[in-house]
Amino acid sequence: MTSIEHAIAELVAVQVAAAEKRILESLSVSTDQTLTFSEACNYLSMSEYTLRKLVKSKSIPHRVHGAEGSKNPRYLFSSISLDRWKRDEEARNYRPIGGI
Repeated sequence: MTSIEHAIAELVAVQVAAAEKRILESLSVSTDQTLTFSEACNYLSMSEYTLRKLVKSKSIPHRVHGAEGSKNPRYLFSSISLDRWKRDEEARNYRPIGGI
């Protein structure tokens, strides 16, 4: 390898390492947001009926705010938990073509 080729390879390696670091940093900086019931419906692109059914069956991660037995509890959701739940649901509902 000539000195020019070596210099180019070193420069490319430095640039690739810097780009990789930026990508990893941007992926690891997930901001968690607390979502209300209607915001969670929009976030998940589902109807209020469907989300309420999932909440009642405790099939989706959520927090309940309100007095025990309240007729109007307030449901709150974590965006990170919902993202994890979506990934788990997709994995559970996926069946490879060869696995039929």
